[in-house]
Amino acid sequence: MKIAVTGASGFIGKNLISRLQRLEEVELVEITRNTSVDDYSSLLENVDVIYHLAGVNRPKTEEEFTTGNTDLTEQLIRHLEGEKCPVFVMSSSTQALMDNPYGISKKKGEDLVVEATSQGKLKGVISRLAGVLGKWSKPNYNSVISTFCHN
Repeated sequence: MKIAVTGASGFIGKNLISRLQRLEEVELVEITRNTSVDDYSSLLENVDVIYHLAGVNRPKTEEEFTTGNTDLTEQLIRHLEGEKCPVFVMSSSTQALMDNPYGISKKKGEDLVVEATSQGKLKGVISRLAGVLGKWSKPNYNSVISTFCHN
């Protein structure tokens, strides 16, 4: 089984990669922010599952929410056109229900996955994460639980 993970060097991505590497039958494709968009088509060729964990949650400018969340999701879906219909697991946020720049960008990304699923381009699964904790979580950054424990 060929599995691609976006955000492979991020908190959740590193944890997932760590687990998937222990499975012999899995061929891993790690996509990080250093991966060129031009390489997406070849990297995603014949992929069975995509865990789309990449995203922007602490940008320098509000525009980065759109480019790092909505636009990245759109680029991934576009590079899947013509491929077999993979499972596309998108990590989102409960913030997708909120009227703030981060929430809006995550909701738009979700909408793209729903649309591509309805068109038969992929089998979309959206997981709205309410809170995260685990190895490599950072206090005052990606986990209220880590922040609480740290303080």
